[in-house]
Amino acid sequence: MRCIVLLFLTQISCNKVETIPFEDTRPIQLETHGFEIIPDKKISLLSNVLYLNADKIIEHGFEFISINDGKEVIKNFQIKTPAAIGRMILTLDESVLNDLGYVQKFRYYIKTTKNDIYGQYLQYYVNHSQDFMVHPNQSLRGYSGDELTLKGNFKDVYARYDLYIGKSNDKIPFTVSNNNIDLSFKLPPNGQTESAYVYLVSKTNSEDADHRYYLTEVTYLARLNPPESYIIDIYSHLTLSAKEGLAYRTSILIGDQLIPYQQFLRLYDYLKPENGDSYRIGYFNGRDTIIFPQKLQLARPDTKEIYFQTTRVHPFGSTKVMGLRSYQLFGPTSFTLGTYPVQMGLDTQVGSYTLSAGDLPEGEYPLTIKNMNYELITEKKLKVEKLKVNKLIQNSHEMGSQVTISGNFIKGQYYSVHLADNGIYGIVAEEGLIRFAIPVLKSGEHEVTVGYWNEIQSNSIPVHTNLSIQVNPFTYTGFAPLKGSGGTAIRLKGKSIAFATIYLGGNQIYSSQIANTYDEVLVTLPNYLTPGQYKISARLADRWLQVPEVFEVTAL
Repeated sequence: MRCIVLLFLTQISCNKVETIPFEDTRPIQLETHGFEIIPDKKISLLSNVLYLNADKIIEHGFEFISINDGKEVIKNFQIKTPAAIGRMILTLDESVLNDLGYVQKFRYYIKTTKNDIYGQYLQYYVNHSQDFMVHPNQSLRGYSGDELTLKGNFKDVYARYDLYIGKSNDKIPFTVSNNNIDLSFKLPPNGQTESAYVYLVSKTNSEDADHRYYLTEVTYLARLNPPESYIIDIYSHLTLSAKEGLAYRTSILIGDQLIPYQQFLRLYDYLKPENGDSYRIGYFNGRDTIIFPQKLQLARPDTKEIYFQTTRVHPFGSTKVMGLRSYQLFGPTSFTLGTYPVQMGLDTQVGSYTLSAGDLPEGEYPLTIKNMNYELITEKKLKVEKLKVNKLIQNSHEMGSQVTISGNFIKGQYYSVHLADNGIYGIVAEEGLIRFAIPVLKSGEHEVTVGYWNEIQSNSIPVHTNLSIQVNPFTYTGFAPLKGSGGTAIRLKGKSIAFATIYLGGNQIYSSQIANTYDEVLVTLPNYLTPGQYKISARLADRWLQVPEVFEVTAL
């Protein structure tokens, strides 16, 4: 039993518990609070320590920056007692600060073995002993024309001093009231200045610049003009010009966002379609939040202005949508004709859309534009109708002669005609008809198929008809003159001969059509042929034709 107890105690003594020290990574936090003037010409400097970590503090106190003989001087006043969380106070004789010269600002600091931490700067001005007192930590803000009030002890100030603001040489009227506690004045125009110092000058020493007694610094608040229009497209720049003051320290309020002021604010960088397309608009100038009377509305398509370039379209056909611009659409948007989805292609050059209909039933449909913020329906409707062909008229039966097909063809749309051995593409329709010339075809009857372009599938939609064209065989009936030297023009005649290839002996020679007729061509005799007799042949597809006459090439 003793052995068991001894073994147990041995195990306990061998199990070590490792203690990991806690590392406080939170930074030291502190604030500069201000100063108080107390009896016996002493000044208490005030600060607040919000948090201390485990860093070793080697010094803390107040840092002053002053101007002496035109040079910046930095002087520290240490606090001898250890730094601790809460209020830290350093009391100094006023004369110590007066000896610094023209004091600009001061701040509380803590120095550790790792780094130096500073509170914010506060303004402090003491040039000479003064018989009035300004309560610390007063921040004055206002618009030009506002009446501002400074708190302190201003007994006899009105009778002995003049008030000035900034660099102006104009005296500012002021009043002292409320048992000499309130000094009030009206803020003059700022002259494009963000802030200005308020100071008193003794009436008896008005020419002495060193006898300026600085009271505080006043910040001018900016006012912005509303937008020229409350309706704006998402890709435009919002411009809120300054009505008063300097705008660059102002924030623009759009919806719930505060955005640092920009002269040209690009909306697309800040707004998202899921947050809507209508926003309250205003600004925050550091003190006041001003909301303009109307909401900022992102531009939506105007259904009254939207119309179709053609009032009709065939199934799988297309037409341009006029009056609809890409910059009017915010976020994913779908399009339907009635309840049928359609595709919209964007021409980036002009920013307009082409509608490509699917296999829609015949009928009339408005265009519906829908996204997460709205659903709009156009007043104009698009009629969908199948291509129907009525009749065919031939001027003649020769190749090159005109054929007219009538039906519900849409003016300006492109059609094609398919024949047994050939086809014609890119035929621009007139209203209700298309025209084309008979191409190279074998003689006989040819069934006609009409087609139009399918934008979605990038192919032609064929529409079979009960129509056909009749084509006569081509003929070669003769030529003139019967002889000549190099450079001689020879005229050949025959039905549809303009479509044939011409040969002189075994040499192919270039032929040109005469006027608008397909029944005559001209060929020019080459200079390289040796004198002699040659057969002139005409070939069209697999047919060769000759006449009995021969052409005699003579010497030059």
